[in-house]
Amino acid sequence: MIEGLRSFADGVRGWVSEMASLRWARVGPVNAAVPVGMAIVAAGFADQLGRPIGGLPFGVVWIVATSAVVAGVRIRSGALPAGRSGPGLALVALVTWVVVGWLLFDLLLWQQIDHLYDFDVYLASAGRWMAGGQPYMTAPLSAWPSSAGQDFFLYPPPLLPFFGLLSKLPNPPVAVAWIGFLVACAYASFRALGLRPIWSLLLLTFPPVMIGFESGNVATLTFLLFALAYRAGGSLVVDGLFKVQSVIPALWLLRTRRWRGLIFGLAALAAIAFVTLPIVGVDSWRAWFAALGYRADSQPAVISLFGFSDARFLPGTVFVALSVAVVAAALLFSGRRGLAALGLASIIASPSLWPHGFVFTLPAVLMLESGTAVWIVLGAGAVGPSMWLLFYCGWVAVVATRRLPDALHPMAGTDGPWPRPVAPRLSRRDARQSGPSGQPT
Repeated sequence: MIEGLRSFADGVRGWVSEMASLRWARVGPVNAAVPVGMAIVAAGFADQLGRPIGGLPFGVVWIVATSAVVAGVRIRSGALPAGRSGPGLALVALVTWVVVGWLLFDLLLWQQIDHLYDFDVYLASAGRWMAGGQPYMTAPLSAWPSSAGQDFFLYPPPLLPFFGLLSKLPNPPVAVAWIGFLVACAYASFRALGLRPIWSLLLLTFPPVMIGFESGNVATLTFLLFALAYRAGGSLVVDGLFKVQSVIPALWLLRTRRWRGLIFGLAALAAIAFVTLPIVGVDSWRAWFAALGYRADSQPAVISLFGFSDARFLPGTVFVALSVAVVAAALLFSGRRGLAALGLASIIASPSLWPHGFVFTLPAVLMLESGTAVWIVLGAGAVGPSMWLLFYCGWVAVVATRRLPDALHPMAGTDGPWPRPVAPRLSRRDARQSGPSGQPT
C-alpha cells in the first residue's frame, strides 16, 4: 500500500511538473505562453493601468516603453543571450514587459510621500527608549498611529541599542546609508541563490523588494540571512532576532539534521541577548512580550494591521491550525526544496504580512523549470493582492518533480536555486543549443 501511495504521489508530481513546464503551450516553433503570459501580467497590474505617468496612463507608457526596448533589441539582436532566435526574442519581449511594469510601479511608489516609514519607526521608538521612554506598545490600539514617530517598535530588545544610536546621528546621511545597506543585502541574497549579476540587478526593481527599500524595512536583511542558510545554516536561527515568523525556516536545520548550524545559530543568538541584557534590561524583554499580545489584540480593531495576512479573514484557532498544517507540509521536503518550502510557510504563518514579505517566495518560484513561467509569475504576482500568486505558484514548483531550468530560465546552466558547486553553468552558446528540459540536445 505504501509503495502504491508513493507511486501515485510520484505520478501526481510528474504531472504537475509537466504542466508547469509549459511545453504543452508550444504550437510548432511558437510559444503561445508568451503572449498569453503578457496578458496575465497585465491583468496583475490592472489597478495600476490608469494611474498617470507624465500625463499619460500607466498602460500606455508601459506599451510604448516595452515596444521601444524590444525594437532596439531586435535591431541589435545579438545584444542579449539567445537574442537572435525566435524563442529568444519572445522571451526578451516578456522579460521587458515585466521589468518595465516593475520600473513604472517603482517610479510611482517613489513619487509618494512619507518614505522610510518603517525605518523612521525604528529610529523614533528606539530614540524614546534612549530618552527613558517606552518603545513598545503598552495597550491595544484603536486606530493606526498618526505618524511614524508615534508608532511602536516590534522587534526584540537587542536591536534597540543599535537603532537608538542611529537615532542620534544626522538623519539624511543615515537614511541614505540604510537604503544602500538594504540594496546591498538584496543583491547579495540574489547572488547567494545563484543568480547571475544581471538578473540580481533586475530583481532589485521587483516591487516587493522595492517596497522594502522605500519603507526602510529590514525585510531584505532577513531574506539575506535566509538565502545564506543553505551554506551557513546558523543564519536561520539569527533571523529570529528580527521577526518571530522568520525563525520558522530554522526548522529546516532539524529536518536535515544540521546540528552544527543549529548550535552555532543558537549560540550567536544567546550571545547577542547576553551581551545586550545589561543595556536593555529584563524589563524591556517583558515589555516586548506584552507588546506582541497588545499588537494581536489591536488587529481586530485596526484591520489594516493585518496587511495581506489571511489572519484577518480567519478565527485565531483556524489561522494557527492552517499555519501548522502548512509548516508540516513544508517539512515533508528536504534539501533545497524543503528550505524553499519553509520560506513559503513563513509567509502563511505571518499574523501581519506586508508586500516585502513576499520576497521569501523567490527561491520556490525560481524552482520552476520553465523560464517563461518564472517571468509570468514574477510579473503577474508583483503588486497588490496578486502577490499571493507568488505563494501558490511557489508551492507548485516545490511539489513538482525537480527538473533542470530550461535554456530561457534566469538560472539556466545551474541546477536551480542554491546551485550545487559541481553544476557547471552553460555558456550562452550552450544555452541556445539546450533542449526544452535544459539538458544539452
